[in-house]
Amino acid sequence: MIAGLIETLFQGITLGGLYGMIGVGLALNFGILRVVNLAQGELITIGAFLAVGLVALAPGLSFAAVLVGAFAGCALIGAAMQAAAIERAMAFRDPMVPMLVTFGLAVILRNLLVETMGADLRGLDVGGLGQARIDIAGLSLGVLPLVTLAIALAAFGGLAALIYRTAFGRQVRALSDRPDIAALMGVRVRRVHTLVAALSAGLAAIAGVLLAMRASVSPFSGVAHLLVAFEVVVLGGLGSIRGALGAGMLLGLTQVVSSRFDGNAGLLYVHLVFFAVLVFRAMTGRLS
Repeated sequence: MIAGLIETLFQGITLGGLYGMIGVGLALNFGILRVVNLAQGELITIGAFLAVGLVALAPGLSFAAVLVGAFAGCALIGAAMQAAAIERAMAFRDPMVPMLVTFGLAVILRNLLVETMGADLRGLDVGGLGQARIDIAGLSLGVLPLVTLAIALAAFGGLAALIYRTAFGRQVRALSDRPDIAALMGVRVRRVHTLVAALSAGLAAIAGVLLAMRASVSPFSGVAHLLVAFEVVVLGGLGSIRGALGAGMLLGLTQVVSSRFDGNAGLLYVHLVFFAVLVFRAMTGRLS
């Protein structure tokens, strides 16, 4: 009984770390740039496909190199999108303009993926890691979920250190709070915006790699990823990085626990929890 409960909590927490990674890039993008990037789901998918492609091209490549390669590739795409299109759309006061631009970019990226990679499902071969388990005090825990959680926590820790412990982080927080004053103080707004977009896309790539390690992805997976990311961001507080991790844990635990009672539910109860929290906030007047 207790062992089963602990294993369920373990599965929920590890899945929650993955969900947090799916949402943190969108949270960073909205918190700093004030843009709802509807292409975030496609960037997650591209990260997964980049990892699969790197492994196919260089089978002996280490996992760390695959992760860095996917991060760098998506970061370049995110920076290019920001510099070429989104930054110009942000000049309009209407927030719908940059959001619609990102929607168009999402459609373009999705179709480019289909054109270049086909519509087949792809996954990242992790070898024996997928079945490897460790036994602790009578508990049998999967190694792959532990690796996923460790990477997610490391990414969150690195992001928090970057935002709260570096000069670049101070510029980012200044732009988030008072962009007009930050610009007057010499902060290069466009440069910081581009770097934030690159970082957000790179985090999406890490989420994509972790997803490809656990399940198959297709060029059309971006919409489902975006929905989870949106729920994580809203539940965790718009733009909150720490909140994204907590919200991811909540959704992961909800999915794992609900699957014990209803194996066919999928993400149904995850969406119901999201809806219930929104209703509670509306009734209490709390926005986060």
